[in-house]
Amino acid sequence: MRRLFFALLPTPAQAAALAADVAPLVKELDGQPSPAINLHATLCFVGAVAEEKLAALREAASLVRGRSVTLDFNALEVWEKPQILCATAPDSEAARDLSATVMDAICAAGFTPDRKPFRAHLTLARKVRRDAARNFGWPRALATMSVHCDRFVLMESRRSDAGSAYSVVDSWALDEK
Repeated sequence: MRRLFFALLPTPAQAAALAADVAPLVKELDGQPSPAINLHATLCFVGAVAEEKLAALREAASLVRGRSVTLDFNALEVWEKPQILCATAPDSEAARDLSATVMDAICAAGFTPDRKPFRAHLTLARKVRRDAARNFGWPRALATMSVHCDRFVLMESRRSDAGSAYSVVDSWALDEK
């Protein structure tokens, strides 16, 4: 079984710069930093997919039509329950529509994704200490990082003792319309 999800990605340079910028804060929060290469905005979490169903998932994704998306990450937040530090972006109609379209397409193909509403965020650290986080005012301003996405990707999450590693399985272009 493969653990899969659809996402939007910042460029490698954007991800590296953001990870470096927040590193001192992550240390203050006693959090586990997310590797820059893992930064993504989840559109739709699919979950465990058998290898023999991967072609059907790819086919469903290839039918998705949507316009390019720009996410303006401009705030840092600590989400207490999952104990994460994340960069957040204001609501994006294009991203929200894309997320819903991807979900509808894969549901029509017989998959059962996690139907959470889309909220643009990049997880920058995990296991943030709640007591440390309470010493800060949230949300905190972040110099705006505009992430323009003309593609969406299917990613795989692999867990190990060192943490999760994400890799791109496939990608699809978005129309500019």
